[in-house]
Amino acid sequence: MNGDVEDRQVSSEQRCVLLLGQANLASEDQEKACRLLAEPLAWQLITRSAYEEGVYPAVARNLRRLGWRHVPEVTRNELEAAERLNAARNALLVRGLGRVLERFDRAGIPVMPLKGVALADSLYGDVGLRVCSDLDILVPRSAVPHAFELLQADGYEQADRSQVKPSDINFLARSAMEFGFTPPASAFPYLLELHWDIAWRWRGDAAMADDLWGAARRRQFWGIEAWTLSPEWELLYLAVHAARHRWQGLKWLVDIHEVCTRAKFDWDTVTDKARRFGLDRALAISLSACQALLGTPLPPTYSERPVPSWLPLFPASAPQMGEWREALLVRRLFRRRLDRLRYLARIALRPTLGELEFLRLPAGLGALYYPLRLVRLSIATACAVSGPAAGHRNCLGL
Repeated sequence: MNGDVEDRQVSSEQRCVLLLGQANLASEDQEKACRLLAEPLAWQLITRSAYEEGVYPAVARNLRRLGWRHVPEVTRNELEAAERLNAARNALLVRGLGRVLERFDRAGIPVMPLKGVALADSLYGDVGLRVCSDLDILVPRSAVPHAFELLQADGYEQADRSQVKPSDINFLARSAMEFGFTPPASAFPYLLELHWDIAWRWRGDAAMADDLWGAARRRQFWGIEAWTLSPEWELLYLAVHAARHRWQGLKWLVDIHEVCTRAKFDWDTVTDKARRFGLDRALAISLSACQALLGTPLPPTYSERPVPSWLPLFPASAPQMGEWREALLVRRLFRRRLDRLRYLARIALRPTLGELEFLRLPAGLGALYYPLRLVRLSIATACAVSGPAAGHRNCLGL
């Protein structure tokens, strides 16, 4: 852990979660953990935080490697039961992902698994060591209609309550970055998110996705051929994903920490891509957060950058936000004022599937969706002022 953690008045229980939530502990960190475990600890706070932050499998494994010293039996039993349940769930997710990858490969659709069990396998060598709630796959934007057709032919159902018609798919591909499906009713239930971009309305061109696919590599996933991110794009994607979640959830930061610790990428290439595609602020903040909380090893150009004062980090939680407040937060990730204005303009003016579902207009009146977008956002903002709705989605994140 970094000295910044001590400066932020983190409790002993929270230090335990930060340290034991990492996948691999160096000998020095093991000694720190042993000293912490010898203190009087509120174990209920540790387990609750480990669950909330999505790092309890790593906490359980590290405690086991340390001999479960000073851990109450009830806590040990609880963590081991949760660990087994997570491993069983992830094994089922592996089966589901394998079927999807094999089906796409047979259909000739380039497909790339993102994070989840695929990352657990490649980064940690253990699919049970990471908490995974769904499956995420990436396809080229041009393949979205074919991917929709293939999934629905195989019995996958659209997860959104508003069903996308075949005639709407190209509109959806232009206005969004992902869409959710659920598997056939007879299968293990999970959410399959089909992605065709990694940063929502970040830019007006396809250069970033083209560069990502151009650097992608072929790889075997449990005996099935698919595509994987280059090491440089893996770090960039994880940084963007952490930013999308407003850096809440230690498991996202632990992923970045592990990638940086192994350093199987070229920092100059990462920096160049981040600058070219406007991801440098998201990357810098994600790396600063990792170093502040986890002591992540970074080159001097990144290690000298402090965490922004507006960013609440563990153990603090980010407040709930309405759509416009989220958009205003994301604008901080653009360095130039012109880029911020362009992003806000895309948020405010570019129609989404929501406008299409709200009011279907004849083809010749499509321009009216632009003012309709402003009306819907105004209504959403007014609702957010009166109180955020339960289950509000982060649709204005990266």
